[in-house]
Amino acid sequence: MSARTTPQVSTINPSIPKILRYVEWAFLVMVTLRLIFPILNKSLPYEANNSNYLVFWVFGVLAILSFFFPIRRPMWQRRAYIFAEIGCLLLTRIFTQVGLDLFLFLYLAKSCFLLRRRDVIITVVLAGIAWHIGFAWWFMNAFLSDISNPIEEQKALFEERVKIIQEAPQVLLADIIFNNLVLYISMSILILLLCLTLVAEYRSRQQAIALTQEVELLAADLERTRIARDIHDSLGHTLTSLDVQLELAQRLYERNSNKLQPALDTAKVLASQSLQEVRRAVTTMREETFDLNKALPQLLESFTSNPSITVKSKIDLPQLPLQTNHQLYCVLKEGLENIRKHSQAQVIHLKGYASADAVILELKDDGIGFDIAKPTQGFGLRGMQERVQLIGGSIQLDSTPGQGSCIQIRIPR
Repeated sequence: MSARTTPQVSTINPSIPKILRYVEWAFLVMVTLRLIFPILNKSLPYEANNSNYLVFWVFGVLAILSFFFPIRRPMWQRRAYIFAEIGCLLLTRIFTQVGLDLFLFLYLAKSCFLLRRRDVIITVVLAGIAWHIGFAWWFMNAFLSDISNPIEEQKALFEERVKIIQEAPQVLLADIIFNNLVLYISMSILILLLCLTLVAEYRSRQQAIALTQEVELLAADLERTRIARDIHDSLGHTLTSLDVQLELAQRLYERNSNKLQPALDTAKVLASQSLQEVRRAVTTMREETFDLNKALPQLLESFTSNPSITVKSKIDLPQLPLQTNHQLYCVLKEGLENIRKHSQAQVIHLKGYASADAVILELKDDGIGFDIAKPTQGFGLRGMQERVQLIGGSIQLDSTPGQGSCIQIRIPR
């Protein structure tokens, strides 16, 4: 197999950073306009104070950070990025009355795409604790400020609030818990489930694409291996036999033997067969049909031209899939070459027929045979078995020293 590089799986969709950036810019513009409008409107009795300047400073920092989305940076830089954004929000939560809860949920959504799942959960918990502690701090400071410096216009409303707190403090506590803690938990869970689902879905899709690419690479390697094996098993054997015949023809020519003509005829048949093998190997994937009933007799021609070998064949096969026909052809080709090289056979029987449940091919010879229990080298039996297994069939080999060999192939219909 050739070396392959596994495609990298991206963590998030490339459009996610742009969407989050546009949402953040929209939030910044809306809240900024809300703060600037009463300041610019001279008809309203409103003056900018330190809390407004703090909010504008925080918005400037957040606007700068919004241009970055450190998805490909080290993990510590991602944590620092989320910590900086949430930390800026906590300043506004503690020292001002400007509500920026939407920004908090937006940055929690960002953490889902930048941090690991465990880090996201820790961030949500710690941000929630810090956020509500900051709210409690601001609430206490505002309450104490109202006590020390009550405003005449709001004195009645203030006294009413104090009365409610004195008479039913549990109502105020329940209201704070419901409006802040419960809302935060529910919104955080919703955002986490939504964003983490997007991350998981995109990652699964990318893994599927990477797996598809890997399968395509593997299929290409297998196809190259198959073509190389086909050339070796078919064309390689034929060219070897052609080389032997041509060498024999050279020797006979030097001796002026009358056996030169049969040797040249055999060499010509082998050369034609080699050309057919090349064409078949090149065009197999583009062929729609491959008829074994016609191809196998052509394969036997190199034997029929040899007067020392008698070939008997009876082939009546049904139409089979292209891949099945191709593999059977290569298996029989290998078997015939083994007979030619090793068996010293005088008679070869090739039979192909179909039963009710299987297609059967039998290749017999009356050669010297061999002991099946002993390991053999150069017979290509393993390659034949692999080819038959590829098309879901079975192969049975019977041989006895001095009594020839028999190969039977069964392919389920």
